[in-house]
Amino acid sequence: MTIMRQPFYIAGNAPNGLIWKTVSLPGTSENAGVARELLRGLWRANPHLNSDILDDLLLMVSELFSNAVRHTSSGEPGGRVGLVIAANEKWVRVEVTDEGSRSVPRAAGKATEDEAMEQGGWGLALVGMRADTWGHGPRGNGRVVWFEKGSNEGAGGPLDRRAASCR
Repeated sequence: MTIMRQPFYIAGNAPNGLIWKTVSLPGTSENAGVARELLRGLWRANPHLNSDILDDLLLMVSELFSNAVRHTSSGEPGGRVGLVIAANEKWVRVEVTDEGSRSVPRAAGKATEDEAMEQGGWGLALVGMRADTWGHGPRGNGRVVWFEKGSNEGAGGPLDRRAASCR
């Protein structure tokens, strides 16, 4: 199965034209590129989405996916990373679900955006700078790390109340 070629559809029962995609990918570093391509595909298929935020979204999904592979059991042989993308014309939420670890996600301290772009270990700080809101919590045996950008008015409430586990 080639995930990148799967089209995005507007869910008929989703509120206010919410577009929704859920995938599970092998926990390998090269699949961070697949996650970025899924976001690009969402924007290509739905030109009404806010293209001004796409670069931020690509950066943030890459950071979260890479962290899941690097710092959790998802990066071990046979590991998986779940990805949920939900968007409408004003709002997007991305969730990355891993298979668990002993550590809790946290930003590596305060950094300027230039420092975060130059050095390793600043991925969550960078997400914090670019996202309107972000967080993490348990999901199944693992953890979900998520971010939102834009106004979620009319998006139907928090995605994690509606979404099934992505694994």
